[in-house]
Amino acid sequence: MAQTKSKELDHYLKSVISGVPKKLDHFLSGNENKMTYYTGNWSTDVANNFTEKQSEKIFKNMSKYIERPDLQFFQKKNKNIEIGTWSEYGENEPESISSYDYIIIKRA
Repeated sequence: MAQTKSKELDHYLKSVISGVPKKLDHFLSGNENKMTYYTGNWSTDVANNFTEKQSEKIFKNMSKYIERPDLQFFQKKNKNIEIGTWSEYGENEPESISSYDYIIIKRA
């Protein structure tokens, strides 16, 4: 049976989210002082693509980084993406998609 488009997206998001701790570890061992480690809606994306138990594990793992005094975390709101009104299938309700850049900075 063919996978639906949303399942592929979920699979992709799951792999991106699962890769964040490794991305942070790589950043910590590198020379960069600032990095965008995720773009989207972090807590919503985690909750929508993982079980409650998996989500708790991910948030707990992330707290190890967030609690470090040598790191700072920021969110920067991106410009909304406007979609919809017309497609090959006819009229669709317009929808506005918001996202954030999640940024980590090494304190000086």
